[in-house]
Amino acid sequence: MTSLDRLKPALRSAWLPPALLLIALSTAFVFGGDRARFYRWGDHNQLSSLRLTVAVNISPEHDFQQFIRQTIDDDGVTRYRPYNRFPLGGYLLIKLVTLPTSGNFSAQIYTARILMLIAFTAAAVLAYLSLYRLSSNRWIALTAVLLAFSSYYLLYHNDMIANDVILDLFGVLVTFHATIVFVQEGRFRQLLVKACIALLLGWHVLALLLPFVIFGLVIELRRAGSDASAFPLRRRLMQMAGSLLRSRYMLLGGTALVLAAATLTFNLGSEYFALDGETPLTELPSFQSLAFRAGVDQGIVGGVRPWTPFMEGQFRTILRMFIPYSLLGPLDHRGDAAESPMWMPKGLGVGLGLVLSAACLIGSMFVRPRILFATLASFGFFWMLPMRNYTSIHVYESIYYIGLPLVFFTIVLICLRRLTNRDGVIAAAAVAAALLFALSSFQMSHVGYSAESAQAAKDAEQDMLAIREATAGELVTVLHIGGSHKDFFERAGHAMDYYLSPRLIRYAYLPAVEGGYVVMRERIDTDALLTPQNRQFFLYDRDGLEAWYGTAYRSIASSEPVDRSQFDLYIDGGKVYYLKEPCDRADAARRFFLHVYPFDENDLPVERKPHGFEGLDFDFVERGLLFDGKCLAIVDLPQYDIVKINTGRVGDGAWSAAHVVLDPRLTLEYQTIVSREPVVRSEFDLYTDGGELHYAKEPCGDGDTAARFFLHVVPEDIDDLPDDRRQHGFDNLDFDFAERGLLFDGKCLASIDLPQYDIARITTGQFDGTGRIWEVGFAPNE
Repeated sequence: MTSLDRLKPALRSAWLPPALLLIALSTAFVFGGDRARFYRWGDHNQLSSLRLTVAVNISPEHDFQQFIRQTIDDDGVTRYRPYNRFPLGGYLLIKLVTLPTSGNFSAQIYTARILMLIAFTAAAVLAYLSLYRLSSNRWIALTAVLLAFSSYYLLYHNDMIANDVILDLFGVLVTFHATIVFVQEGRFRQLLVKACIALLLGWHVLALLLPFVIFGLVIELRRAGSDASAFPLRRRLMQMAGSLLRSRYMLLGGTALVLAAATLTFNLGSEYFALDGETPLTELPSFQSLAFRAGVDQGIVGGVRPWTPFMEGQFRTILRMFIPYSLLGPLDHRGDAAESPMWMPKGLGVGLGLVLSAACLIGSMFVRPRILFATLASFGFFWMLPMRNYTSIHVYESIYYIGLPLVFFTIVLICLRRLTNRDGVIAAAAVAAALLFALSSFQMSHVGYSAESAQAAKDAEQDMLAIREATAGELVTVLHIGGSHKDFFERAGHAMDYYLSPRLIRYAYLPAVEGGYVVMRERIDTDALLTPQNRQFFLYDRDGLEAWYGTAYRSIASSEPVDRSQFDLYIDGGKVYYLKEPCDRADAARRFFLHVYPFDENDLPVERKPHGFEGLDFDFVERGLLFDGKCLAIVDLPQYDIVKINTGRVGDGAWSAAHVVLDPRLTLEYQTIVSREPVVRSEFDLYTDGGELHYAKEPCGDGDTAARFFLHVVPEDIDDLPDDRRQHGFDNLDFDFAERGLLFDGKCLASIDLPQYDIARITTGQFDGTGRIWEVGFAPNE
């Protein structure tokens, strides 16, 4: 007996392929980072913290409202911030599995993540069962599923706590399996029930049902027309219309639409009453979200996504869905695969994605049953295209292209099986696919993860436990120190909502209500600090904190400010103070910019060196307090020698102020530069040295620097220019003096780095709204 003969029983085994599938899928549970906390970058954390917050807040006490947080206005009225974007079923399932661990943050997060992994595994098993029914070969089904589920998008998001991602994918594949059973065995009731259950998990099943219903109706119309071909046209049309009315496809589509409409009505009604009962329908957050996603609201920020760049991005995405993660290529530190595969030009990636999409859609027309293959191949487009404003900015939506690789690999493997007539070849491919899946799962486990972010999440959780214990359920004011959408647990923007909701109350500013507590990101050593052992988030007695700010305000205001503007600026002890009185919420509502220029640019972080300054921009609620009609914000300056600070406020009511923190070395540097002969004398004298162009003027005042400077650099070789500048023939290095210059002791000095190529000519000067104020041109090497 040959070794091949010994393998034949195993190749015919009914249990070996599913066993290998489960073993491979188990690696998703084995490998992974700290699943008990929010630690990954971007949408993974942002949505996990948001969706889990909504799920744990659902309760009879709050009339099963889907909300992120409770707030209280200045009149003492408690309000919800609702989040009714999706059907209630997914949230209830998360709530159900986390209910036994209520009060234990780590256990709740871990349990919810395990639920997602179970749904991921179940989705893969359903895909396997579906492809086995379509191909009649377990090894083909196994190989196709493992290759498709090895993609970056599936593996990175497989434990993301989001009812509209993995849970919804599970609902889609439950429904797809039911469509197969219906087509092959006529079990319509099972399909109807499963489709309705899937709709309670999420909206994506509509994208699967739509092509299935359309293709089914077309088939039935053609059949009815063929059966009545001998009848007159009127009778033939009547028979076709009757066929539509009796069609189970029509009943399926109608039922899905009615249930979806009822669910959406329930969500909008719940949101309407959760607000004030007076908000117009078009102003409800969920309605506006729907308008944004579909791109029908022309007033949305950024407008509707243009079709060309959107489709290019989609075809690159589709290509990556076909490539197991271990073959995809490196990602950046955030786990971003936007430019992957790194070994392939973007244009080629778009072309291959287009070719693969066309191959799947066309190929599905040549395998039976065509309606099922065509539905599986096309349903991703039925979701991604109508929702392009939403799908273009959320990469996790790419998982709904899963039908394309499933169809592609199944068809290719069917053809390979027929060509070789050997199950051994397909079985070997299945083993290789299992190894690829396990390797990809292992490599993915720490993408977008760092030990620092995991430790920060642990520290934050301990801080929240201490805060909850100290407040004992009383009113808490939360100031967004650090920004709710910036660096909380590596951008887990709603983590604080999760840790404090639903029993604690959040504000953006101190309200009129007296007493209670305040949570801030800043540590202030005062008797009002109630959690001195905390590391990231600190709890203060509200009245004590306000008293401390009042004392600090009076002490700072007693000295002379370095600049008077909309806010008076003070610099002392390595801090910048912003003071204003009288002050209200409108004064503190917008974002402030703060640019710090070091004497030695080598002191800057690597990513800031090209800019020449460190950006410490902030929202007032991140660094300040509004109390008793006064505003006070405090920002720590970097620990290096500073020559200039530019600060102000952006948006409506913008203002700016520049202040030089004079370093004795500045005067020496100025004297060194102007001691040489300038290359050009004009409104400003120009000097070149060590790859820099210096602008110097004395005497000099604010009027000399108000207008913008233009700087155009022509290279010896046009190919040295960036691609987007070659049509212009020069590099554009225009700048504002406030960005690159210093005004001190009646002198002006600005220094600009020149490009690192041979320069033929430089043209520079200043311009305003009326044209160029002055202009000079020169060849630096003459």
